Amino acid sequence: MLVDRFSRIAEKLRLSVTDRCNYRCVFCMPSNPDFVKEEDVLKLDEIYRIGLIFKDFGIKELKLTGGEPLLREDLQRIVSFASQLYEVSLTTNGYMLLEKAPSLSSNGLRRVNVSLHSLKEDRYYKITGTRGLEKVLRGLEVAKEQFEQIKINVTLIKGLNEDEIFDFIDFSRKTGYTVRFLEYEPFDGNGGWSPSKVVTAGDVIKVVSKKYNIKPLDRSPHSTSTYFEIKEYGVKFGVIPSVSQPFCTDCNRVRVTSEGVFLPCMYSLKGLNIKEMMRQGRNDEEIKEAIKDVYKNKFEGIIKYVKQNKIPERVIPMYKLGG
Repeated sequence: MLVDRFSRIAEKLRLSVTDRCNYRCVFCMPSNPDFVKEEDVLKLDEIYRIGLIFKDFGIKELKLTGGEPLLREDLQRIVSFASQLYEVSLTTNGYMLLEKAPSLSSNGLRRVNVSLHSLKEDRYYKITGTRGLEKVLRGLEVAKEQFEQIKINVTLIKGLNEDEIFDFIDFSRKTGYTVRFLEYEPFDGNGGWSPSKVVTAGDVIKVVSKKYNIKPLDRSPHSTSTYFEIKEYGVKFGVIPSVSQPFCTDCNRVRVTSEGVFLPCMYSLKGLNIKEMMRQGRNDEEIKEAIKDVYKNKFEGIIKYVKQNKIPERVIPMYKLGG
């Protein structure tokens, strides 16, 4: 078991399988990304070993992230192995779901989160740098037949896409996908984040409640999301208040980057390089002890900065961190 000094117990692992991405989203990727060298990315056998190590800690859920995880050619093998140990989900931009959803499903993947930040083609291109909206929507139709759960993640940014809240609610009503509105976090590689660009969860709730009758639903323990039911349609939407109301106090997530660095918190600047320990010939027990020591000293989280009315000046860019 992994327990930190605030008595938080880790139960979910987010594992990045690559930092590379076929998109250049304005809130995530710098214009000239500094990708990890191929030889420094976790190899398949190293991912297997990490999976077994964290299973011994009592981790219950594994989310595969990137970069864009579907770019990894051996992803199906990773999913097949991981699904024997964990409840496995995956976060993707959806561009390659059309081709890869069936094989991922047959290898044990059951849940997918798709980042979809606009339903307008020109705006989608402006945000992602890719003209892929139509392909993503077709991929979602294929995925709908393959996976038990599909969630749509929408990062809202003032002056860019906050006028599409009702479009996404209608999209949810028509398709059955659960839409979650995310607050814009300071992980963009271009350094364009500012508090003035954040559309808060409170803003979303206020906007939606002007048009619909909404009912708050009980928050699941440790959940990043708070959900509301739209009574008129019987559908629900979620908000993720990661900036305005951080969920640090009962956080149960840890991360391993694509180059094998264990990070107790997404705002950690330093972590434990598990990959280097493995390549140096360290045994599993030595690695586990090192992981426990690092996690034990996990800091309070972004809530510490929110209390001080400020945001950390330095962060690891999201594409390197693992979304």
